[in-house]
Amino acid sequence: MKKKWLEQGYKDFAIDGPDKLSINNLAKKVGASRSSFYHYFAEIDVFVDELLELHWTICQEFNSAGKKSCKKMIPDLYELLAEYPIPLQFSRQLFLNRNIPRYNYVFLKAYETSAKIFVLDLFADHLELELPHRDLNHLFLTLGEAWYSRLDPQDLSAEVLCSHAEDILQNLMSFMDSGVYSKLRKVP
Repeated sequence: MKKKWLEQGYKDFAIDGPDKLSINNLAKKVGASRSSFYHYFAEIDVFVDELLELHWTICQEFNSAGKKSCKKMIPDLYELLAEYPIPLQFSRQLFLNRNIPRYNYVFLKAYETSAKIFVLDLFADHLELELPHRDLNHLFLTLGEAWYSRLDPQDLSAEVLCSHAEDILQNLMSFMDSGVYSKLRKVP
């Protein structure tokens, strides 16, 4: 039963966001009583922490799959992301709720870990960049923030995800050619 609570909670968090998590609604969806929830989780914060741990586990599975299967950023990375619609929406909710420290921390940690394991290399190869690691990370974070802000949970197809990435990458390349980027790169 605990697994049912977590699976439904994960999906509800992903689709509706953390503010709309409701023990009553979850109880109806899993077909259990509120007391069953409290049997497994002392309070909603404990439940949310377990959802965050579940998300971290799924992110590690995604990273393993990505390291094995992604040879190019486009389309490989976005085709893989399209296979993870609920975790992608969960990440989007973390992104949208970054004002809450634990959501921001998990979002950044998952993003940085994916970058370290396989995505940053794909990014650098795609743009043919030979920059210091610090600069690559800053550019990749810029890409990610712009990309997550454009996500439409109603269409998480690989084609749409790739299209957003391609648009942002074009803008990012234009920015890199600008004087502003050159000046900011020099700031320690």
